[in-house]
Amino acid sequence: MITDTIHEHLKDFQSTKVKNIITKPTIIEPTETLSSVINKITRNKAYDVFCIHGKTTLSTNILSLLNAKNITTMKVEPFLSPVPYISPNDSIQKASHIMTHYRTREVPVVTKNKIIGVVTAKQILKLLSLKDNKWIKANLIYTQNPITISSDESLSTAKRIMISKKIDHLPVINNDKIKQVLTSSHLIESIIPKESLGRFSKGANRIHKLESKIANTGSTRIPQCSPNDDLNKILKLMLKSDTTCCLVNLWDNLQGIITFKDVLGLLASKIETQIPLFIVGMPEDQKNSNLISSKFEKTLKRLQQTYSEIHEARVAIKKQRSGGKREGKFDVTIMITTSHHAPLIYKSVGFDLGEVLEELSQKLLRNLSKRAKQRSKTSIRKMGIPVF
Repeated sequence: MITDTIHEHLKDFQSTKVKNIITKPTIIEPTETLSSVINKITRNKAYDVFCIHGKTTLSTNILSLLNAKNITTMKVEPFLSPVPYISPNDSIQKASHIMTHYRTREVPVVTKNKIIGVVTAKQILKLLSLKDNKWIKANLIYTQNPITISSDESLSTAKRIMISKKIDHLPVINNDKIKQVLTSSHLIESIIPKESLGRFSKGANRIHKLESKIANTGSTRIPQCSPNDDLNKILKLMLKSDTTCCLVNLWDNLQGIITFKDVLGLLASKIETQIPLFIVGMPEDQKNSNLISSKFEKTLKRLQQTYSEIHEARVAIKKQRSGGKREGKFDVTIMITTSHHAPLIYKSVGFDLGEVLEELSQKLLRNLSKRAKQRSKTSIRKMGIPVF
């Protein structure tokens, strides 16, 4: 099974300590205005910003800040959420899990209650590009059928889509072709007021920009690949163009998109079960995380008794982060790979991770049991045996 092979291939890489890839963090104060924080983000080309309040590490990022109503006067404090930190001796896999779970691109490195740096997704990808990954193809990792937007739509429409769908990249269509990719970073840059403008003009300028068409806003230097291109080529293209995504095309038709998140998904933890189980984003601070994992293992065992063609299961756990809320819902996706069908994907959202996984487990059991019964009836008909 290919995921199993990838896991074995990356096992040593996953356990690599982060101490050699720590870079400078973007530090803020909770009392700063959103305008000041966004200026720091754009100046440092960052995505996440951090601060320490007492013994808690807090952060926010560009996608969360798109929710802001008034960036000129509002403070950043309502948009800050607790985020786990790592130490220099922690592994790349631990950093990747935090990024995946909290939808970030950076993880703070803390010693003696001080943020000494960050580990970024980009630095992990740089290190990963040094390995021989030529047999890992784009069609194994890309997100299919990405959401797109017309260049005639407004920036405010793009903003609304990014916030509601929790995505950072929107390929822009112009004359039936993808001309550029609009990112959350472009939106933040387009709505930040210029320091030279007066207070009244700042607000007017922001509203005017949001209501204007996307037109040519975005990056035209987005790398592109085919479904059969290998991971080394993709990483090289992304790093060379200094972009956070790569478009996957087949005969000039957009098939999918590869982002930092998709590549980090290769570093999922494997749980040794009869059916290979990979979990990415399980929070270490989640109570009874081992119990939650074991319950899902039991679900897989029950599934295999009724539907024996399951090859592997992947669970992706992310935490929703929205302005003004310290605790968000868990966004869980389960993908089941079988012999004869396209991957089966189930999604659910809720505040209690255990309850969400239980709900998905029951849905899996019901749906796959039905499939097994239908296949059994079909086989009996082919044999000419009456079906009761």
